[in-house]
Amino acid sequence: MKNQYFFALILFAFAYGFSAEVETKDYMFSEGYLALEGGEAYPWGIIEDAVQPSLYGQGEFYYRYWENTYGLVQFGYAYFRTQDYFKRFLGVHQFHGRVGLDHQFSWMRPILLGVGFSCIWARSDGGDPEDKGPGVMLTDNESEFGSFIKAKLPILKYEKYAVGLNIYWEHIWTLPEKSNMLWIGLFVQRRMW
Repeated sequence: MKNQYFFALILFAFAYGFSAEVETKDYMFSEGYLALEGGEAYPWGIIEDAVQPSLYGQGEFYYRYWENTYGLVQFGYAYFRTQDYFKRFLGVHQFHGRVGLDHQFSWMRPILLGVGFSCIWARSDGGDPEDKGPGVMLTDNESEFGSFIKAKLPILKYEKYAVGLNIYWEHIWTLPEKSNMLWIGLFVQRRMW
């Protein structure tokens, strides 16, 4: 997705939020949730030539930001094995952090749509730091930034617990070409307050 479409979506979400008439109530942090999520990450585009799909796990703090808007802070880990023909190292350790907002539009209940920013730290599993070939900068750490859009579908709710599905499309701002990842995971969430 082009950056201008991403920013247009953010502007639309904020404009929609400010145009709605709401009573004056302090929503921020009126609800707080902790969640664990596990699923699979699928590389797309140029990155799928380098690494295979991978399982991932992450933790999340989720909180009420506005009437129908929630903030999220996530930290997670994935280990991507390299393709069989890539012999420089076996795989890549990836730690990621995300911050963003989810909004629940009245015409889409119970689905929430979200946007946000990602920070990714990656390091290869082995490799020779003196090698000058493709991908070797991962032998001494690499950090990247990106953006994501997501859909959240709560499937089951019981008292303070919820179980559901998260789908993320992540656009990583790597050079010389951008990278994309599709993340699909199941979450278990507990309301803390």
